[in-house]
Amino acid sequence: MTQLRPESLNPLTLPLRGERLIEASAGTGKTFTIGLLYLRLLLGLGGEHAYRRALSVEEILVVTFTEAATAELRGRIRDNIHQLRLACIRGKSSNPVLQTLLAQIPDLTQAASQLLAAERQMDEAAIFTIHGFCQRMLNLNAFESGMLFEQELIEDEQALLKQSIADFWRRHCYPLTLDVARVIAAEWSGPDNLLVTLRPWLQGESPTLKRPPADDETLASRHATNMARIAEIKQQWLAVSREVEGIISQSGVDKRSYSSKNLPNWVSKVTQWASSETLDYQAPKELERFGQRILDEKTKKVKRHATLCLKPWMRFLPNRSHCGM
Repeated sequence: MTQLRPESLNPLTLPLRGERLIEASAGTGKTFTIGLLYLRLLLGLGGEHAYRRALSVEEILVVTFTEAATAELRGRIRDNIHQLRLACIRGKSSNPVLQTLLAQIPDLTQAASQLLAAERQMDEAAIFTIHGFCQRMLNLNAFESGMLFEQELIEDEQALLKQSIADFWRRHCYPLTLDVARVIAAEWSGPDNLLVTLRPWLQGESPTLKRPPADDETLASRHATNMARIAEIKQQWLAVSREVEGIISQSGVDKRSYSSKNLPNWVSKVTQWASSETLDYQAPKELERFGQRILDEKTKKVKRHATLCLKPWMRFLPNRSHCGM
């Protein structure tokens, strides 16, 4: 494996044969450097580091990322060619970089002629964005690539994503009954909000579902299952609600957290929720205080067995990954 040796970049002496990896952050002069390299390729400049022969405009390809960068590069290269041509005619330049290039040119008259021809060809110069170059190659090699003659490469898929999510919303959410729609609306206010949730999963490999739905499962049937699970949790709580306060008070749970002031209020709020009609998936935040994991974390190790009597119903605590649509 060849080991790369980092060097400072000098666009006037950079070897123009083989492959070169250049690391450059924003504002470090990439456009300036490419503009000078283009001049060297046109005139075969650089001494032992020059390309083996001078190239014409149609033999040089420049590829960048954005349309704005492409326009900037084209303008910079055109201006460099023009300025160096004038310097060849005058025999000197006030620009020290161009003056250095000028000193390497053996025949200024011939160089001026080459630069004039290049300047006139700049409208045909191969300076593209990456996607623009790919589209050009596919069009030029349609038979070999098996691509259609008329096609469009999409730079921004945002419009397609919005259209797809809107179609999904109309197809699957519009027909929902009021009770199911209420739950959906509590989670996502509309298709745009749903897209925000889904976007991280639209790149790379498809996610694997821990609990994949059955082939015949629908939003309505999943909702019915969730509501039944929540009802079961409520029944379990109501069955032990009068004992919870006493059990925790006599256990090894940290009494600074589960104080005589906080504990009755938490039990009361959860009991009030458990006694109410179930319309959605919302649960009081106090319910988390009675989850087995939290109780274990708040219990001294020597007395941790005292909280085990809560486990039969704690396993039914709602979990968004299990109950969520």
